Amino acid sequence: MKENPAILTALQQQIDDREQWALLTDYMLHESGLPGPRANLTLAGSFAELFARPEVTETAWELISAWSHLPESEAKTGDPQEYLPFCAVWACGAHYAHADSIRRSQAEERLQAAMNDGRWRLREAAAMGLQSLGEYDFALLRELLDGWRSGATLLEQRAFVAALAHPPLLKAEANVLYCLELAAGIMDGIRSSDSGPAEREHFRVLSKGLEYSLSVFAASLPQPGFAMLRKYAASGDPRLIKIVKSNLGKTRLTKNYPDEVAGLLQLLTTC
Repeated sequence: MKENPAILTALQQQIDDREQWALLTDYMLHESGLPGPRANLTLAGSFAELFARPEVTETAWELISAWSHLPESEAKTGDPQEYLPFCAVWACGAHYAHADSIRRSQAEERLQAAMNDGRWRLREAAAMGLQSLGEYDFALLRELLDGWRSGATLLEQRAFVAALAHPPLLKAEANVLYCLELAAGIMDGIRSSDSGPAEREHFRVLSKGLEYSLSVFAASLPQPGFAMLRKYAASGDPRLIKIVKSNLGKTRLTKNYPDEVAGLLQLLTTC
């Protein structure tokens, strides 16, 4: 669902007019859905789409740059103020494919900062921004992720799989194969490392992302997807086994591939 076209036209005018930024901010805060369990994703997505074009003015870019830099001290989790950087980060991803090299660099900085933010909604905004990019140009998303993969933090890795576990990105077989390859690299990294105390919370967040995303990939391309799950089911690593078990419990697999799921569950009981 999208916002009313008349509202979007008004938002566009306010975005491009610095004198109307106060009115825009008031509207976004009022319609944010915060405090509350769920932010207004319809408005946030429509706002981001306003930036999914080349003709974004410097005034508009300055606005989302300012919003995206709002620190947690000014925009705490659950506070309406948090909605502003949430929308801005998502918009950075939506604009990326249309941006020049300077703006792309700035967008990358904001997306990576959001991936590592202490606020879970900012981390979600980064993933949603990458999804907007991928829906427009998956090859460009792949290029961006490949540039980030080496040395990526645990939270950045979580953003990668959360962004890719998005059905509109998984219609092409080549895209799914890429997602499986990237996820396998992350799983292999877990097996070869031991998170210290300072990283345990970040690993928990990454694990939660992997605990559902692998099933999304496997449901899109079952043969290589279940082969990957089978590999890590037999790994002997309790962290990887927990991730596999969680994915095997997802309806998208149990309903459509009951025999494959049963076989893997049997394997887990014998390992």
